[in-house]
Formats: sequence, structure tokens, C-alpha cells
Amino acid sequence: MRRHIITAAVAVLLAAAPAAAAQAPSSADTAKAACQTEKHDMGTQVFKKTYAAKSAAKAMAACVAKAEPAAEEAAKNAAKACKDERTADPDAFAEKYGKNKNKRNAYGKCVSQKVQETTDETTEERVNAAQTCKAQRKDDKAGFEDEWGTKRNAFGKCVSATAKA
Repeated sequence: MRRHIITAAVAVLLAAAPAAAAQAPSSADTAKAACQTEKHDMGTQVFKKTYAAKSAAKAMAACVAKAEPAAEEAAKNAAKACKDERTADPDAFAEKYGKNKNKRNAYGKCVSQKVQETTDETTEERVNAAQTCKAQRKDDKAGFEDEWGTKRNAFGKCVSATAKA
């Protein structure tokens, strides 16, 4: 009897897990999507050099590890901004973001939209920085090495500093 109860409980949890996961993307999912976009926009070779990795898989793992805390922070900031906006004018907020017939999904849509905007901006900054560093390394290799070094992570240092600036 006890075994049947445990088996039933495990079955219920396993059935509920995909439904819960499907409701809201995690920061890891957001970070992975941003890294995939970044890889696509940069190209595989530049992406690998940016993260000082020998393989695309290791570069992707490094990118996700770096992007996940930023995605969590973006989600927190977006949630706060949406709460403030909703508090200021609830009816306009529901009208602007609500997508279903009763506009009750406005908060989730707002947070999702703001996180996506922040992620897109960050990805675009890193892609532009990578292009800038690639051009700098091509035009003046000696100057690039003097400024950033000759080790495998030199390109990544350049991209990181250029994106922050």
C-alpha cells in the first residue's frame, strides 16, 4: 500500500513538472536563448574566441554561465518596473500589456517583454563589441596584443571591456 502511494505521488510530480516548466521560462532558458542568438550573430569562430573556448559547446556553456546572473537581474528589474507601472495606472497597464480577453495576463506579458528587451540590448552590445575587436585585431595585430595580451582569453577581454564601454 505504501509503495503504491509513493509511486502515485511520484507520478503526479512528474506529470506536474512539465506543466510548471512550460508556464515561465527560467533565467537559464533566457540566458541560453541569448547565447544562441549571440553565437548566430557573431559566427561560431568569433563566439569561441570571445569565450576562449576550443569548442562551440564549451563556449556556449561559458556564455550561459556568464549570462544567467544577468538574466536573473533583468527579471528582477523588469518585475519591479512592471509593478511600478501597474500601480501608477492599472487600467492603462492592462490595456497596454494584456493579450487575452480579460487582460489578466498583463503583468506576465510586461515582465516578459522587458526581459526580452534587456537581453536583446545586451546581446547586441556584445556582438558589436566582438565585431569591433575583430576589426582591431585585423587592422593592428601588434597594438591589439599590446593592449589585450597574447593569451587565448585576449579576445574575450577586448570584447568584455568594449561592451562595457
